[in-house]
Amino acid sequence: MSVTVAAALKKIAVSLLTNPKVLKTIGGIVLGIIIIIVMPVVVVVSIFSGDINIDTDHLQQMVVENMSVEERVKLQFVEDTMYAIEDEMIAAGFTGRVKEAQVLYVLALSDHASESDFVSKLIGCFTAEQTDEQLITAINSAFGTQLTTDDFRKVMDGIREMYIDTSGYTDLSTKNNLDLAEWAKREKKSD
Repeated sequence: MSVTVAAALKKIAVSLLTNPKVLKTIGGIVLGIIIIIVMPVVVVVSIFSGDINIDTDHLQQMVVENMSVEERVKLQFVEDTMYAIEDEMIAAGFTGRVKEAQVLYVLALSDHASESDFVSKLIGCFTAEQTDEQLITAINSAFGTQLTTDDFRKVMDGIREMYIDTSGYTDLSTKNNLDLAEWAKREKKSD
């Protein structure tokens, strides 16, 4: 009986595989399965390998084009303030702490940004070899805020993990042994 079933299955397979319409349907099903299984894997691999390229300039241009004049003015003010903070932090010798000042501005001090001396007042809160507690105490005193060191640390820990301070590097355009050594020294110090 098994020989008859095998012969019948062989006959059905031959008749199906010789029919172009059935072959097209089977091919579509196989292609669909491949797309459903393979494409998500390709997307995940691309995301983690960094092969997805997004034209951020074009995206930014599209967002700005869809903003009202009032929104553009506010955005320009924020951008100008961020650059002013960066410039003054670098001038004050706090190159490695620019992100801290910018985070404080964006997350806690944006209401004070319209004050004429805001950037200088913010930069004045920073000192060399300062702990997070000392910085937050200085910020609270200068701006009358009630920030907590824990909240600041929670935000900054994620940023500090991803941010690499490139001040003191010799050549940012290439990989070189001097900059690698500088990075290693800083990592050793942070442990």
